[in-house]
Amino acid sequence: MWFGEAAITLTALEFEILAAFMARPEVVFNRDQIMEAAYGGGTFVSDRTIDSHIRNLRAKFAEVGCASIVETVHGVGFRLGSAS
Repeated sequence: MWFGEAAITLTALEFEILAAFMARPEVVFNRDQIMEAAYGGGTFVSDRTIDSHIRNLRAKFAEVGCASIVETVHGVGFRLGSAS
């Protein structure tokens, strides 16, 4: 994946999460919806696993100058942030 001129290496799960956010940028996803997007149906992982994937996405994009790729909506979940 590319952000501007910078290449970003994502895991398959990180890519699926980001793809879900990008497909519906106006939607705030709760952890269950993110889990469904990343793992598909019938798989359960801890909420903290989802938090780790979000943290990793943020760190990878922050390294190339995009500090707000994922926004937290407190009490609800996460959504696509701005690309600035």
